[in-house]
Amino acid sequence: MIKTAINFLKQELDQFVMFSKVEWQKVLTWRVSVFVYRISEVLETSILVSMWIFIFAQGSGLIKGYTMNEMVTYVLIGGLCTGFTRNFIHGSISRDIEKGDLSLFLVKPVSYIKFNIYSEFGGLILTFCVSLISQIFVILLFADKFILNKDYVTLILMFAMLVFAFFIEILIGLLVGLVAFWTDEVNGVQNLMFIIKKFFAGVYFPLSLLPASLTFIGFYLPFAYSFFVPAQLYLGKIDANVALKGLGIQLVWILILSFIVRLVWSRGLKRYEAVGS
Repeated sequence: MIKTAINFLKQELDQFVMFSKVEWQKVLTWRVSVFVYRISEVLETSILVSMWIFIFAQGSGLIKGYTMNEMVTYVLIGGLCTGFTRNFIHGSISRDIEKGDLSLFLVKPVSYIKFNIYSEFGGLILTFCVSLISQIFVILLFADKFILNKDYVTLILMFAMLVFAFFIEILIGLLVGLVAFWTDEVNGVQNLMFIIKKFFAGVYFPLSLLPASLTFIGFYLPFAYSFFVPAQLYLGKIDANVALKGLGIQLVWILILSFIVRLVWSRGLKRYEAVGS
C-alpha cells in the first residue's frame, strides 16, 4: 500500500517536473513580455500607494480604521499575494480549443486538465520569483511606511490561504477557458471576470470601506482570498479564528468549482467531438 502510494507520488512528481520544464521554456521565450508586465505591475502598485499617501496627506489621519501606514502595507502585501495567485490558464485552454490543438492532447495518455494545472503551477514558480523581486523593490521604495509582521502563525495561515487561493484562481481560469467550447468571445468573458475579481478582491481599496452588506458578501465569495483577506490577516484586523473560517470557505469553493469544471469539461468535450466529426 505504502509502496504503491510512493510510486504514484513519484510518477506525479515526474510529470510535474516534465510539464514545468516545458512551461519554463515558454516563459523564457516570452521574457520581454514578462519584463514589460513586471514593469507595469510595479507602476500600478506604486501609483496606488502614492494615491493613498496623497489622500491621507489631505488631513485624513484615519480612514475607516486604517492609518496611512496600514493602507500602504495593505496595498503592498496585497500585491505580493496577487503575484502568487495570478495565472493565465484561460488563454492556453481557449487557444487549444479554438485552434483545434486540443485534439492532439486527447490522444495522449495524460489528462489535459492535469497537464495545464501542472504547467501553470510550474510556470508560477518562475514568474513569482520575478514578481517577488519587483514587489520587494516597491516595498523598499515605501519602506518607511511599511509595517513588518513577524508572527509565524499569521504567516503560516496566510501561506495556506494563498495556496487555496491559487487553486481557486486556477479553477476559475479553467472555467473561463472552457467557454471557448461554445463561443469565440472568451476575452470578453475574461475581461468581465477580471473586473469582478479585482473589485471583490479589494485590489483598489479594502472591502471594509464598502457598506457592511457588501463586505459580508465579499467574505463568502472566493475572490477576496487572493488579496483582501490575507492582507487583513497580516495587518491583524482579523484573527486566527476568522482566518480558519476563511480557509473552510475556500475549501468549499474548491470543491464546488472542481465539480463545475468536471461538468463543463465533460459537456464541452462532447460538443467539441461532435463538431469535429
